[in-house]
Amino acid sequence: MNTLQEQRDYIEKLVKTNNKFFGNEDLLEDFCSETYKRSHSLLENSDVSTIGSYLAKVANTAILTVLKENGRVRRRENKYVSTKEILMDPLPAKVEQVTEDFSVSADFVYEIEDPKDSFEEKIVRKDLLQKIVDIVLVAQKNDPTKEYLKIFYYRYVKEMKQIEIAQEVNLSQSEVSKRLVELAQIVKSHF
Repeated sequence: MNTLQEQRDYIEKLVKTNNKFFGNEDLLEDFCSETYKRSHSLLENSDVSTIGSYLAKVANTAILTVLKENGRVRRRENKYVSTKEILMDPLPAKVEQVTEDFSVSADFVYEIEDPKDSFEEKIVRKDLLQKIVDIVLVAQKNDPTKEYLKIFYYRYVKEMKQIEIAQEVNLSQSEVSKRLVELAQIVKSHF
């Protein structure tokens, strides 16, 4: 068994050699603390030199956790990407608003604020939401009989349940579910 300081030094060395550490040096203490929390019981019963490769994996997981909590990475497809890598259009897309009667007007602002998010996160979220709305509008224009716009509006703006949506649009709940899946696939194909 090692002293607490030796464990701390070893964990700090592992964190500093991890490629995700570079550019995130200001989170060193958070990385070390999270790694220690995740490996505390193991460190109490083992020598760090015998479990070094395992601790390196624990440190990597801890670093990813801290980066996610600080909004610096997000999961995209099957990998983590830096939030700095998410590209935004320099000019906002032309926006259209869906009103209660489902007519479209040109002064739409899609604003959902989360007080926990950082300023940068709000900009990224607003941009992504606007792209989704644009995709739904195009899907509605391409196939108006599917009523994608109404279903999207009731589900994600009004936060209604599928059975409630089914009653509003005079469809079965399974048909609403099917159209929500279709809509999700349409949106996903554009990202």
